[in-house]
Amino acid sequence: MLRFAVVAFLDEVALEAEFAPDALPLHVSLFGAASSEADPDQIVAAVEAANASYGPFEATGGDDEVMGAEQIEVTLLDDADELVEAHLTLVLLLRELGVRVDDPTTVAGAYRPHSPVGAEERLDRGERLELRAIAVLDLAPDGDDGRVVVLDQFPLI
Repeated sequence: MLRFAVVAFLDEVALEAEFAPDALPLHVSLFGAASSEADPDQIVAAVEAANASYGPFEATGGDDEVMGAEQIEVTLLDDADELVEAHLTLVLLLRELGVRVDDPTTVAGAYRPHSPVGAEERLDRGERLELRAIAVLDLAPDGDDGRVVVLDQFPLI
């Protein structure tokens, strides 16, 4: 079973880069933790298809808030309508693959574009972002939930 998430890193991150779950570089969450029995290539293809008609996403750092079942501190993004559209398309494509989300309070109609606040990094209010690539993360490579690996990524052109 694949446990995955979809993000856009603010800085370049190498394919197959590995991180501790609580040490991901600054990123925007596009689709939270989920699992599926589908082949990883099918998940990646759905993510790519959902974002194929978009160029780089632009947004602005907004208010801080605590969200989700785990009450994670995040910075919400303003001016991010295209991120919401792409997310909704992705939800439809992943539903066909039997994807199960960990926290349904952060997907579909409840999705609000955001960036988790890290211990050392965060988005500032009013900070302009340009997201140029999407990454699919393996949240438990080889069954090890103590690691996160960049499974695949692709540019937004």
